[in-house]
Amino acid sequence: MDKIRSMIWSMVVVIIVVAGSCQAERVAAMPTADGAAPGTLELDYLFHRGGHSVGLEVGLHPNFSAGVRQEVGGRLYATVKAVLMPETEEWPGLALGGEFSSAHQHLYAVLSKQLGAPHLRGHLAFGLGRYARGMAGLTVMLNPVKVSNVPTTSLFVEYDGQGLAGGVTAQFSPELGAKLGLTLGHGLSMGLHHKLAF
Repeated sequence: MDKIRSMIWSMVVVIIVVAGSCQAERVAAMPTADGAAPGTLELDYLFHRGGHSVGLEVGLHPNFSAGVRQEVGGRLYATVKAVLMPETEEWPGLALGGEFSSAHQHLYAVLSKQLGAPHLRGHLAFGLGRYARGMAGLTVMLNPVKVSNVPTTSLFVEYDGQGLAGGVTAQFSPELGAKLGLTLGHGLSMGLHHKLAF
């Protein structure tokens, strides 16, 4: 119990320290129904649950992207995502995706929707492989308008099929973002995201 209390207090401190300085378009480890913009190349690094992964995603069409994801010291995956229905005021966004290696296939469907309150979004994913237990996440944007050198900041919480994680996302520019959080039972999570247009 003391360990859980300590982790919760650590997360609160991290959020307070970084909240003054961070927009969350994505939840930490789970997918959303958002797709990569056509003509963009997105590079990601994620340290989550003690493992490192790097990814590359290319927006090939307004509703389709493809790429690769490498688990450092592990498997290489080909990735695809198709946005079947963009999010509207009435309906959630819907996307289908998959991650394919020589030994594993992970398929998912994901819904993303603004939840009434401004800047609060919910995400639900379910599928096969690592998505079989389901995933859920919430993101809330704290400062949607970027002021001078202060990045837009969002808080996130997610269940990634294995446990809970939460933290903060900072969007320093349209091209560069970072995540910092805690995963219950596994400590620190962090990530970097960089977008290039071509």
